[in-house]
Amino acid sequence: MKESATYFKWLAILCGILLLFSVGILAVGYQDITLFRAALVVAFLVGTVAFIFLARRKSR
Repeated sequence: MKESATYFKWLAILCGILLLFSVGILAVGYQDITLFRAALVVAFLVGTVAFIFLARRKSR
């Protein structure tokens, strides 16, 4: 596995963990949903998918 693929894999894992944490906070009701928080969840989702795609592309 190339170094960049490993780097992208860890970034995908980090974004995924932050995504789950953000969704969990919103699901429990600890904080209300605002436009900023919804945009943050979407950004983490896009980041996770993009980094997974890049990791798989670089590993080939």
